[in-house]
Amino acid sequence: MQVVPEINHLFYLFDSPFRSISDDFFAFRLEDYDKSPHACSMPSFRTLFYQIGLITGGSIDFSSNELIPTIGPCTLCFFSPFHITAYRKIKNLKGQAFLFKESFIKYSYQNTQFHSDFPFFWSNQNLFSMGREESRLLLQIGEKIIYEYQNQSYFTYNIIRDYLHIFLLESKRITRAFSFVENNSMEYNLLQQFYVLVNSSYPPLRSVEYAAGMLYVTPAHLWWVVKKLTGQSPLEIINQRLLTEAKSLLLHSKLTISEIGYFLQFKEKSHFTRFFKNLTGIPPVDFTRQTACSVPDFRNG
Repeated sequence: MQVVPEINHLFYLFDSPFRSISDDFFAFRLEDYDKSPHACSMPSFRTLFYQIGLITGGSIDFSSNELIPTIGPCTLCFFSPFHITAYRKIKNLKGQAFLFKESFIKYSYQNTQFHSDFPFFWSNQNLFSMGREESRLLLQIGEKIIYEYQNQSYFTYNIIRDYLHIFLLESKRITRAFSFVENNSMEYNLLQQFYVLVNSSYPPLRSVEYAAGMLYVTPAHLWWVVKKLTGQSPLEIINQRLLTEAKSLLLHSKLTISEIGYFLQFKEKSHFTRFFKNLTGIPPVDFTRQTACSVPDFRNG
């Protein structure tokens, strides 16, 4: 599985001459991208930056983590370092794409507000179908972003951040992807910081004690806040993230079960197998066999 740290590295892997002007942001039309040479399929990869895709035409085989959704016209897609993806294009796509790094968005969102306001970046529910009218509104905003990007000026990136904020707010309204609780308390902020830490750590963190240390609170306080607001313990949330990662790697990487266990910081293969079976009811080898036939082969265009 490829891990892609930089935006231009992604286009290099796709054998595309497209390159971003900026290190931390890129905006383009999908039909313009299709006019240039590029690979039409890509096996599993993870980007360490964010991606938004607004697809208005064309077709594509696609996978995201352990899910294999259908992507049709008027589909809105969100990806972050949380997602392992793979795709094979069937028909030339139409629409827009925006790629940006944490360093780009942090100027508009202090602390963890960006992550808590737009939870679809950190969820398996990251693909949304829309109506034509809804997609038309987002396309209008997206065109303003692309125009600003292509016509660089002194205030270009400040304007793009504002338009991107509006795009995300409209996306949230259209998809109704609201946070599970609206709360500005210190407890809620701690919970959001915990979610960001769990979802953005790569490889995934394993320890509640480590998470508490990174958030400058005691493990007991973290446990109390998370349990109070979610009904789950911090360890349960960490284990759910680990399970998502494990399933994605089993489906989309060439790593062996032992190598996946080692990557996820299990000391022994048997420990990883026991963890996986306790949460799913089946060992990882059976999960791989049962799902192998349902996962498209993205290696050939």
